[in-house]
Amino acid sequence: MNAQHPQKQLPADSLVRRVARRIIGPLYRPVRRTAWFLSWLVPALGELLLPKPANERRLLVIYDLYSQPFSVGDILVVQEASLVLREMHCVDAVDFAIVYDPKHHAQPGFPFAGFTETNALFNLASILPVAQVNQHLGSLFVFNSHRHLERFIVDNTDRYVVWPSGWKYASREYLIKTVFEDLLYNHFKEHGSIPHLSCRPFLVDWAKAFYNVHVHPQVPVSVNIRNNKAFQTHRNAHIECWLEFFDYCETRYPAKFVIICAWIKVDDRLRRCANVIIAKDYQTGVEQDLSLIHGSALHMGSDSGPACMAIFSDKPYLAVNTAMKLNYFSNPAVFQRDDEGLRRFAFAGPLQRFAAGVETTELLIREFARMWAAVDLQRWQSPVNVRKDPEAALQTWLR
Repeated sequence: MNAQHPQKQLPADSLVRRVARRIIGPLYRPVRRTAWFLSWLVPALGELLLPKPANERRLLVIYDLYSQPFSVGDILVVQEASLVLREMHCVDAVDFAIVYDPKHHAQPGFPFAGFTETNALFNLASILPVAQVNQHLGSLFVFNSHRHLERFIVDNTDRYVVWPSGWKYASREYLIKTVFEDLLYNHFKEHGSIPHLSCRPFLVDWAKAFYNVHVHPQVPVSVNIRNNKAFQTHRNAHIECWLEFFDYCETRYPAKFVIICAWIKVDDRLRRCANVIIAKDYQTGVEQDLSLIHGSALHMGSDSGPACMAIFSDKPYLAVNTAMKLNYFSNPAVFQRDDEGLRRFAFAGPLQRFAAGVETTELLIREFARMWAAVDLQRWQSPVNVRKDPEAALQTWLR
């Protein structure tokens, strides 16, 4: 006959933990999700109740194609905002999340508002390189569902500072004015400068090599030509004025004008100018075009998306045909008229300006001479030690 062993008694504290897990366990996840969601809606509350280790946090920037335009310029403005935000919150890497919903179209009138389930990824492929123009970029996300993005945020709020806030995201607020009026203006007032937007290092090197092969010893001047026949045509470049300007400069300045524009928008008359090269003749992509602006001595041209690379830099520039009026921002100090009748941002230097209305040949000649006087010719025309083959650092698909 086998003796029965007495049942082992659990210590009281173990019994309490087991009961607690059984009762509290099913509630933990929804409570945790609720806490993180509240911390996204009210960031100050999150900092108070759910402090995050500074060395583990990242900035998550949301670009919602329902409320933000599908455009190069707006994405670059948001990337510039991320540089201010990472300094403000003392974080290092920036993760960028694009979200769209092909079943719920964007606001009427937005460029590329007609996303569908079949063409969304095709259209997104053309804009994704712009989302990478950030020297602090960590991860790049694409969500085809707002609900999936929101769940991702709530599950990872302990790892992120999220911008925009939950309230701005839910209200579908257009962010660009907030960036200029709040983030950039206040950062400039406090620090006297703003962070500069930059392409990734290997593309910065690619642009230097490109200029070494195709421009040196002339000085590279990037020119953004807008010729959009479908959207805001009043902002398009008046090409006759630019042709006259290039002809005027040919015997007067050791400059090479590098035209930045879409392939289908190239005006063939530009190829007749001896001091002009067209970037698209070298099969450049959008991020390469932006790197050419980043690496030029000065910039001119239409006030459209690519010009943001110059606007958020320290290089001289003239942007023409601007759609921004002096009362565009609620704070008149953000964008103002200077002493000579042109316009500039509060954070801009004296040679970083905008011209309203139609550009004229006289305006281009006068403002170019003003900017050229600030160019260090010795630096730009001295021998350079860079890679001879500008394509060597770029990978291409094998076929």
